[in-house]
Amino acid sequence: MNSSRFPPALARLLHGAIDYAGLFPPAGLSLGETIDHYGRYRASPDCWALGRLIVPAARLAEFVALLDATDRDTAGWRLSATLGAAGAAECDLVAEANRRLTGRGAAVDAIEARVPDGPAVAVLAQSAEPAQAWYGEVALDTGFEAVLDALVAHRGFAKIRMGGVTADLFPDPDRVVRFLQAVAVRSLPFKATAGLHHPLRGPYPLTYLPDSATGTMYGYLNVMVATILACQGSEAAEIRAALVESDARHLRILDGTLEWRHRRFADPESCRVSFHGFGSCSFREPIDELRTVLTP
Repeated sequence: MNSSRFPPALARLLHGAIDYAGLFPPAGLSLGETIDHYGRYRASPDCWALGRLIVPAARLAEFVALLDATDRDTAGWRLSATLGAAGAAECDLVAEANRRLTGRGAAVDAIEARVPDGPAVAVLAQSAEPAQAWYGEVALDTGFEAVLDALVAHRGFAKIRMGGVTADLFPDPDRVVRFLQAVAVRSLPFKATAGLHHPLRGPYPLTYLPDSATGTMYGYLNVMVATILACQGSEAAEIRAALVESDARHLRILDGTLEWRHRRFADPESCRVSFHGFGSCSFREPIDELRTVLTP
């Protein structure tokens, strides 16, 4: 691990946090390109920040076939499979992929699926392999707390969608705050997906097209600070203020601590117990932008 160009506390905060989802919009790379990129990132000086490779369960057979056609070293590769409309029925595809990946030293050790209600959570829990982490994506509508209760009961993890390629896909800050408070009070770990390419909240192009619309996107550091506050039992207004913070001058690392405005967090990486990480279709963007954020 070479994280020397970042403060140690920041490197600990982001260790393994970025699940690479190059197949998904707005990047939308081919499977071959995604495999190449992930392999490069694993060999790069910034590999310390890289988490799992995200692959739809429906494309795992194609993924393994592409690997089998090369002599690529995949030892230590960890994948998370996203389940589609068929839901838990696609877990058979995951199990077959794991059988074929065993000799390569790689594994699908996590699955992710949308869970609209408690019964869907139960089905997903029964379908996951014993050693797999599994994440239920929760819609932030009325009654989502019942789904969180089901995730706790079945020992799963939660997942929140933080954006997309159109402005309407970004959830209202107050809903995100309610989610963070709800998972904190339940000691329920979660991951995030979509819309977190940037460290700090602000206006950014929503896609990589030259004529892309611009929208306000959340920052992954905002989510981390807001998670710390939620776990400390802070008021909703303060959690919201951290979530929508857009001034880099108010967020910095000093002497191994994370500072946001008047608050100092002596052990910021502890938030990763609750916030497992986030999926991003870009790995370089979240890392490279740190050069202009959190300067002492």
